[in-house]
Amino acid sequence: MSCRFATSSLRGAGPFAWLLAAVLVASPAAAQTPDASSTPPPQPAEVELNLINLPTTRSLDRHQSYFRLTHRFARDLRRGSFGSLAEDLFSLDSGAIIGLEYRFGITDHLQAGVHRSILSRTIEVFGRYDGWRQSDTLPVSLSLLGAVEGLDNMTEHHQPTVAATISRAFGSRLVLYTTPAFVWNTAAADFGEGVTAEDNTLLLGLGGRLRLRPSVFVTGEFTPRLAGYDPNAATWGVALEKKTGGHTLQINFTNSFGTTFGQLARLGSEHDVYLGFNVTRLF
Repeated sequence: MSCRFATSSLRGAGPFAWLLAAVLVASPAAAQTPDASSTPPPQPAEVELNLINLPTTRSLDRHQSYFRLTHRFARDLRRGSFGSLAEDLFSLDSGAIIGLEYRFGITDHLQAGVHRSILSRTIEVFGRYDGWRQSDTLPVSLSLLGAVEGLDNMTEHHQPTVAATISRAFGSRLVLYTTPAFVWNTAAADFGEGVTAEDNTLLLGLGGRLRLRPSVFVTGEFTPRLAGYDPNAATWGVALEKKTGGHTLQINFTNSFGTTFGQLARLGSEHDVYLGFNVTRLF
């Protein structure tokens, strides 16, 4: 009886009611039909704003925030017997060099941040422009970076930096990076004011990130010095990382405590290896 009532009501309501009924009936059926064109493409392996210490070309969204904790245990894993290392829980019982970093996306292509390391109480402030993205017409992505850091909470031995990061993604599994950078006054941070001969450093960061599983990656970087002040071995690092939602946990091995450009320009051991980790959060 109700069906006859509804039918008679629609007949009395005119053609508009019939059109409305057809839309309501057809909409669920259309919603159940999958659209192959709406399937998102595989995500590239550029999942972080840094490799281990070197920057990548991944941008922040407008008004998005990013926090990073860097942690390097102070004991050299190559010194002492295996029993001694085991007693020290493979350096986990040692002291650590810790850094804290915060970034903010001013626009979709412009970000700014500050990083503080307890190593010489160094503060680095920086800005980055991620204006060029890899596409069908552009084979690479490009970011430009400017920074300045200073020891003793930015009160002495200031070291400005200009750098560019170029990346090339290969499908969703691999991204390679190169970061040429020029750092001023790197020798002054070791010897004080008055250093004039070759006190600046030109360095070249090289690295990559490889996806092993959908959320598991292996990362590596190497930063040789090309010219200028070159006191120690080039810095390097390898890492294994896991991404979960907005967090990334990275376990790394490096030959340096350095996390800023000035530290990368003057630190690096020929034989020491340090265990460490990075923890990041996007929000």
